[in-house]
Amino acid sequence: MSNFQAWKRMMGYLRPYWLWTLTASIGLVGGTILMIAIPTILRDVIDIGIERRDAQYMFWAGALIVGLGILRGFMGYLSRFYGERMSHHIAYDIRNQVYDKVQHLSFSYHNQSHTGTLITRAISDVDEMQRYYAFGLLDGLNVILLLSGVIVVMVIQSPLLAIVAMAPLLPLIWMSRKFAGDVEPRWKAVMDRIQVLSDQIQENAIGAQVVRAFAREDYELERFSKANRNLYDDQLDLIRRWVTYLPISSFIISLSVASVLLFGGFMEQANIGGVTVGMIVAFNAYVLMLGQPLRFVGFVILLITQAVASAQRVFEILDEPVEIDNKPNAIPMPKIKGHVRFENVSFAYSDAPDRPVLKNINLDVQPGQVVAFLGKTGSGKSTLINLLMRFYDPTEGRVLIDGIDIRDVQLQSLRRQIGLVLQESMLFSATIRENIAYGNPDASEEAVIAAAKAANAHDFIMEFPDGYDTELGERGVTLSGGQRQRVAIARALLIDPRILILDDSTSSVDTKTEFEIQEALNRLMENRTTFIIAQRLTSVQQADQIVVLEAGEIVEIGTHQELLDLNGHYAEIYRLQLADQDRLKRELLALEAAKSTSNGQYASKTSVHQPISSGD
Repeated sequence: MSNFQAWKRMMGYLRPYWLWTLTASIGLVGGTILMIAIPTILRDVIDIGIERRDAQYMFWAGALIVGLGILRGFMGYLSRFYGERMSHHIAYDIRNQVYDKVQHLSFSYHNQSHTGTLITRAISDVDEMQRYYAFGLLDGLNVILLLSGVIVVMVIQSPLLAIVAMAPLLPLIWMSRKFAGDVEPRWKAVMDRIQVLSDQIQENAIGAQVVRAFAREDYELERFSKANRNLYDDQLDLIRRWVTYLPISSFIISLSVASVLLFGGFMEQANIGGVTVGMIVAFNAYVLMLGQPLRFVGFVILLITQAVASAQRVFEILDEPVEIDNKPNAIPMPKIKGHVRFENVSFAYSDAPDRPVLKNINLDVQPGQVVAFLGKTGSGKSTLINLLMRFYDPTEGRVLIDGIDIRDVQLQSLRRQIGLVLQESMLFSATIRENIAYGNPDASEEAVIAAAKAANAHDFIMEFPDGYDTELGERGVTLSGGQRQRVAIARALLIDPRILILDDSTSSVDTKTEFEIQEALNRLMENRTTFIIAQRLTSVQQADQIVVLEAGEIVEIGTHQELLDLNGHYAEIYRLQLADQDRLKRELLALEAAKSTSNGQYASKTSVHQPISSGD
C-alpha cells in the first residue's frame, strides 16, 4: 500500500464524524480570520489613533481587540475540543477493529506473528494516527489558511513590502519539506525498534521461569540493553535533526523581521508604496504570526509521515485475509447429537503445502463413544482436533457432525456445543467463578459449583479465603498446574457440550489428581462423544476406539484388547508404559492371595489342635 493510499484510507475514517470535523473546521477558520484581523487593527491604532492623538478611537480599537480575543478563544475551544473528540473516537474505532480482526484471524497467522507486534500496532501505531487527526490534520489546515490569508492581506496592503517580508521565509518552506523527508525513514526505524523491544519484553515475561532456571538473566539483560541502545541511538538521531531544524528556522524568521524593519523603514522615509509606521508594525506581526506555522510545517509533515507509516502497519492487520470464516449462506448448527465422521481428510499448512500433516484420514465416531488418539509428537493428533473445532479447514476431504459438513454452519453455533480442555490451561485475570463461567456467563451459582465439583475443583477452591471470588493472576498463576487444569475442565463442562475434547488434559497433574479427574470424567462422558489426546495409556484403556497415528496416518484402530492382540504400535507403547506395572500388580495380587490362603490354613490348624477345656 502506497503512502497516498494509506493517507486516503485514513481520511475515510472522518466520514462518521463529519459534524464534529465541520465544527472543528469552522472554529479553525474563524480563529484564523480573527487572528489575521488583529494586526490590521493595530496598524490603524498607530496610524490613526497615535498619529492623530484620537483617544476615543484608541479606546474603541482596544475594546474591539478584547472582543475579538474573546471570540477567538471561543473559536479555539470549538476547534480543539471537537478536533480532539473526533480524533479519539476514530482511535477508539480503529482499536476495536484491530482487536476484532485479531479475534478472527486464523491460527496460522498467530503462529507466525509476535504478540508484542500486535500490541504495538494496536496501541502505539493507533496513537500516532490519533495525533495526526488531532494535530497534523487540523494544524496543517491552520498553516494553509493562515499562510494564504496573511499573504493575501500583505499583498493588498503593500505588494512590495510583502515580497520583502516573504522572501526570507521561502527557504523555510523548503527546509521543512527536506526535514520531513529526512525524518520519515528514521521514524519508521524508531517504530521498528519499539516493536522489537515490545516482543522481547513480552517473551521474557512469559518465559521468566525458564530464564531464571537456566540463569540467563545477564544474557537477557544484555540482549535487551542492545535493542534498547539501538532505539536510543535512532531516537537521538531523530532529535538531533529536529533541534538543528528549530534554530535555523528561528534565524530565518528573525531575518524576515529585520528585512521588514530595514526596507520598510526606508520605504516609509522615502514615501514609497504608501508604507506607514503602522503598516511596518503590522507586517512584523504578520511575519511573527507566520513564523510559528511555517516552523510547524515540518512538524505537521512529520506527524503525517508518522501517521501514514503507522497506518500502513495497522492496515496490514486489518487487510489480513480471514481464512476460517462463515460462508455467506452458513446455517446455525442444530443441536449436536455427537456423530462425527472424518472422510478422506488430508491437511497441510499453507506455508508447507508439500508436507501434509494428515493423510487420508477416515474415522467414524458414533454418538456417546469415547475415542482416544495416540501417537508420537507431530503425528497429527492435535491437528485432528483443530479440524473438528474448525480452527483449520481440511486441504482435502471433509469433517461431518451429524451428517453436516462443519464448513456449512456458523462457527459460533458449532463451537458453543463443543467443550475443549487444552494441554496448557489458559485462565484469565479474573475470579475463579468468572473463569469457570467464561463460556456461559449467565450460569447460576449452583451450576458453577456443580461443574467445579464434577471436576474435583470445589474442595481446593473453598480453601481460598475468598472461595469462588478469588482473583487469579495473569494466566492463572495463582493456581498450581493441576488446579488450573481442573478449573479448565469445569469451564468446559459448564457449557454441557455434546462433544468433549480433552487434549492431554491430565498431563499437568499428579497421579492422585489424575485419578480423581478421570473418575469424574468417566461419569460425565456418559452419552457424550469424547475425544481424548493422551500420552498415558491409563486414561485411554476404556475408550471405545483407540486411534494410533504415525506421520499423519492412521496405522491402527480398535479397542485396548484388540490392539494388544495385533501386537503392533499400540502393543509396543503398552509394553513401554504399562506392562511392568501390570506384571507388578498381578504379582502383588498373587502375593496377597497366597498370604490370605496361608493365614486361612494357619487359623484352621489352630482351631483343630486347640485343647478342650474341662467342664469345671
